[in-house]
Amino acid sequence: MAFTAMFALAVWFQGVLHLDLVMLVAGLAGLMVVASLLLCVVLGSAYLFWKTKRAVTPGLLDLETTIPQPTGYRLRYPRWIPFTVAQWQWVDDGGGETAAKIALERQGGELVELASPGRRCIVQRVVRRFAVKDLFGLAEIAWRRTETVSLRVLPERGMLAQMPPPAGMADGDDISDVYAEPRGDRVEMRQYAPGDPLRMVLWKVYARTNRMMVRTPERSVAERRKGCAYLVTSEHDDATAAVGRVAIERGLLGDDWCFAADGVMRHATEREEALEVLARSGEADFQERGGGLGEFLSKMESEGYQFCILLLPPEATAWEHAVNQGAGGGTMRMQILTGVEAVRAERDGPLPWQERVAQWFLRPGGGNEVTLAELQKLAAGTAGLASTTGVAERRTGHLFHDILGGRG
Repeated sequence: MAFTAMFALAVWFQGVLHLDLVMLVAGLAGLMVVASLLLCVVLGSAYLFWKTKRAVTPGLLDLETTIPQPTGYRLRYPRWIPFTVAQWQWVDDGGGETAAKIALERQGGELVELASPGRRCIVQRVVRRFAVKDLFGLAEIAWRRTETVSLRVLPERGMLAQMPPPAGMADGDDISDVYAEPRGDRVEMRQYAPGDPLRMVLWKVYARTNRMMVRTPERSVAERRKGCAYLVTSEHDDATAAVGRVAIERGLLGDDWCFAADGVMRHATEREEALEVLARSGEADFQERGGGLGEFLSKMESEGYQFCILLLPPEATAWEHAVNQGAGGGTMRMQILTGVEAVRAERDGPLPWQERVAQWFLRPGGGNEVTLAELQKLAAGTAGLASTTGVAERRTGHLFHDILGGRG
């Protein structure tokens, strides 16, 4: 409207009243450009509005936080509508929706939606704000559409998929059983038979007795202890939640396991159930924690669970909450595991100017990076709570098995 008024005044006062032909032509050209842009925006908006009536997000989807991923939602927007840009975003209208950063990728004549939600949650409805505007930003037409969907947002795994299992999540020692399969260590021996590998031959026995004997595995069974895990939520718990997701998906808690989290009233014993609990924990108000952890530990101990993995984010409030719940009062073996984006190296003195510039421009905010000394300080305040305290890096998949060196 401002540009239209300016061009119109130039045409009338300078072009018509003062017979300035240059201003007359420039003003008319400006009015034509503004009118053309507005016409293209109206045409593009009408076309996209008609297409949004039929577009849907197909099926059940699992998304990950912070990573742009295709949702299956796509719209056809032709290239023959000039000077316009079509885009949309997820917005939170306060009705249980979640906001997300949307990147659009053109495939042929279609715009494909790539969503990167900011938090883990269960998404049952999405509100999209569509907008069509011209290249100069002079005109824009926007509207919203609500769609019922079924999306589950889980924490990004990163390199944690390659993380070695912590000690509390590994199998127990082999137990000798004469009726079991030969699956233990090679501590038995028998007479050599054709087909046995020569590397298993006991050559010292052969030299002494002139009899070829081979090593064979002991008949044993592997003990699978009952394990559980509990996630304490906080504002920056995405990396810790990713550790819980990897433990669930890789079956690191054993055959008979249980998982629970802050903000979710039920616990899970099946994989899909546990992933839903993990996703819903991102919607919890971590400032209103109750006695969920203490009740969970008491119940698990009464049901015969032998160890528990406490998933604590690298924040002092979460560790204080775990201590206040009296988690160290029972007989169940406890282990603390925290997840961070990366463990930042400690330095004596200020950073070199190259690294300061890199932090300002390439890594703004620093992410969820902490030093090992800060984590050790948090762990030292939980003496008697757990036997070991481990730290997992999401960026590299590295696992610090015990940051206190057995002094937990």
